[in-house]
Amino acid sequence: MRPKNKPLIIITPLEQVSILRKFAILFLISSIVPLALLYYVYIKSANIGLAAMVIMIIGVLIGYFAIRSLLIKAVTIAKENRKAIEPFLSPETVKELNEGQNELVVLSRTFSAITKQLEANINELRVKNEELKAFDQLKDDFVYTVSHEFRLPLTIIQESIRQVSEGMFGPVNEKQQKYFTMSLRNIQRLKGLIDNMLDLSKIEKGKLELIKKNFDIKLIVQEVISDFSQKVEKKGLEIRSDLPSYAVEVLADKDKITQVLINLVGNAYKCTQKGFIKLSVREKENFIECSVEDSGIGISAKDMPHLFSKFHQIGSGWEGQKEKGTGLGLVISKHIIELHNGQIYAESKEGVGTKFTFFLPKAGAEHN
Repeated sequence: MRPKNKPLIIITPLEQVSILRKFAILFLISSIVPLALLYYVYIKSANIGLAAMVIMIIGVLIGYFAIRSLLIKAVTIAKENRKAIEPFLSPETVKELNEGQNELVVLSRTFSAITKQLEANINELRVKNEELKAFDQLKDDFVYTVSHEFRLPLTIIQESIRQVSEGMFGPVNEKQQKYFTMSLRNIQRLKGLIDNMLDLSKIEKGKLELIKKNFDIKLIVQEVISDFSQKVEKKGLEIRSDLPSYAVEVLADKDKITQVLINLVGNAYKCTQKGFIKLSVREKENFIECSVEDSGIGISAKDMPHLFSKFHQIGSGWEGQKEKGTGLGLVISKHIIELHNGQIYAESKEGVGTKFTFFLPKAGAEHN
């Protein structure tokens, strides 16, 4: 429906206005003949002729002013529409119109040229799109190949440094041990980045395979707590758990869900300087709810929309000033959960803490 108080724009070519003007003149001229006949009738029969002539004159005047009013409106609309479309026309087209060329012919020729230009642009965009697809494929292949090529030498370097640091080739002093430990930590971080890039590449290409089976999710939560407990306690934090006393089975890829939990607990560890990290599992009717909560620095409201964006570091301290992340952990975690037909979201208050919660279908209820 047309909005109220908004005039309906009618494209009225000036040629049509000209025809309307000619029609008004023709109307007046054609009225002269019946008026002359009526005058003749008036001479023969004054009573009938006078009344008929008066009615005819009134009708002619009404018709004239009606056509005149319509003509004025048509001219106004035509000028307004000409003014509205002139910015979209070439100077040559405007010149032709101003010189009195047939408006419909000129505009038809112009729109035909515009259509051909649009077709050319669409074809050009199609070619560019194909080039971008090829470039994207090249990028994926590059990431995949380079990542695989990096893994082997990194593993060799890591194992060599570990053996030397453990004193297999002679005693190691405290200063040397410090640098060996630093090297091993950064090698592990680099391997984590490579693994994340490989996972993300597989996810984006739809090639990340899930090996689903029934397992007790409570057990892998306990394993993650055990893996982080020494590290967390060394930092002066408390690691808590809220788990059911019975088995909570899900149908999922155990390794991928473990990866999600490690990413979430790792982020909680990096952004928490004091307080606690808490892992919880709750059983609902058709799904399992898992959460990782911390008492860390929290996430600002402006950073929340970018939480699951690639390579986006949240805030100055979200990943920790000493331990910067890759900016891929949360993105990969979100994709993994969604591949399981689940959901993940975050709640946070700056300066208070953050809570990540994800949902997985229960075993036997994956499609509900």
